[in-house]
Amino acid sequence: MNKRAKLKIKSIDPIIRQKICCGCGACTVICPTSCINLIYGQKYNFPQVDSDRCSSCGKCLKVCPSAFLLYGADPGSADEPQEPGDCYLVHCADERVRLDAASGGFITGLILHLMDKGAVDGAIVARCEGETPLIAESFIARNRDAVLSSCGSKYVPVSNCTALREVLQRPGRYIFIGTPCMIEGLTKLQNFMPALKERIVLSVGFVCSGMASRISTKNYIENDGKVSIRDVRRIAYRGDGWPGRFRVFGKNGSLLMDRPYIGGSLVHVVSRDHYLRCENCLDHWAHFSDIVVSDPWTAQMMKNETIGRSAVMVRTRRGKESIESGIRQGGLIADPITAEEMFSFNRHLVIDSRHPRHSWMAIYQLIFFRRMRYLLPLFKYLAVKRTITGLRTTLNAFFDKKYYL
Repeated sequence: MNKRAKLKIKSIDPIIRQKICCGCGACTVICPTSCINLIYGQKYNFPQVDSDRCSSCGKCLKVCPSAFLLYGADPGSADEPQEPGDCYLVHCADERVRLDAASGGFITGLILHLMDKGAVDGAIVARCEGETPLIAESFIARNRDAVLSSCGSKYVPVSNCTALREVLQRPGRYIFIGTPCMIEGLTKLQNFMPALKERIVLSVGFVCSGMASRISTKNYIENDGKVSIRDVRRIAYRGDGWPGRFRVFGKNGSLLMDRPYIGGSLVHVVSRDHYLRCENCLDHWAHFSDIVVSDPWTAQMMKNETIGRSAVMVRTRRGKESIESGIRQGGLIADPITAEEMFSFNRHLVIDSRHPRHSWMAIYQLIFFRRMRYLLPLFKYLAVKRTITGLRTTLNAFFDKKYYL
């Protein structure tokens, strides 16, 4: 798409139509007329623009992490442009928090440490509980109980950028927790909104393989045959040790379902039915964050670890200062590791010249935009394993008339 064509795009409508929204919610924050609302569909979160109120200012497009795909994508782009910082294996010193978290409780422990010392007033997090537990609620946790309610992974669509509207209304210092696309949305918003740059004092991103639809969770629960989604009041995707268990709770905290993460929800929820945008992602390692966190997936850890540790990479000075503060004051227990070890825990998410992601992106550009210049890159990668995966996923999305719903 040439420069003149770019200038004609004045809102995120094409992002929605071309099915590359990641549901981060950044567009709902920047809109000067408040004409963009986030819709929580049966499958995904997505924005809806009130065209009668839209001023066509284009600000929503400028903060969208998916906008680059409208103009084409270089299938040869690399995933690791930055030099990695210090890396650690970390766990929370509080054994209860460590046990209940997804992987060692580092993020929860870091938030609690910084709140206790008065360095932050709260954290932007999410939880899956209440009358609609399939919808992850993004909110600002301002006390210990609220932070603990958000503990653990969420394998449904999450839109943490939406909570930044409250940050703009209530001055303070906050930690932002999110996937790489949410962190990118936050970073772009900060370029236009100085208040967010001042108030978000730390960002923590996840190493992310993709965000599954909420219908995957619903089907997994109901296919058990013993639980109705109407009776569910809280969903815990991880916790109870490491790698953890998938648990569903009803009224008064009653346990309705309990399945292992490995061989259970990992297969049937985590790896199923991702946003199409996830198949066209070049940042699985949260390059815009201060700290990036992942599970340390190795055979040795799987054999020996039962409570959990988080693999952590520091990307900025303030990220390093925050972790070192937690270690010095005893809230976090850490051992240094090399960057190579950090990358080895999720090697399949390091995108190099051999990764099938390049063919998936070429397929998307061919099918959705009919850009024939991507034929040559596609032929180049046809021999790469899993190319057919990208073709099937892209075609399914292209013909799905109710993609988000």
